[in-house]
Amino acid sequence: MAPYAAVAFTAAVIPAWPWAGAACAVPTVLVAVERVHSGGHYPSDVAAGAVIGVAAAALVRTAPRLLLRHLV
Repeated sequence: MAPYAAVAFTAAVIPAWPWAGAACAVPTVLVAVERVHSGGHYPSDVAAGAVIGVAAAALVRTAPRLLLRHLV
């Protein structure tokens, strides 16, 4: 799993199910650390992926309200 996908999933789950989000955060961190440790990514790649993941999760959670606001 790509680090940004793991972060996006975790960030999307946390507001709805905090305990499940906390459980998802553990493998998310492990994926990020493993990708840096194995040389698959630089730390800046993982940080940028985390930012993209959080932004994607925020957009997914906000999009329905934005669409309803502009359609009604």
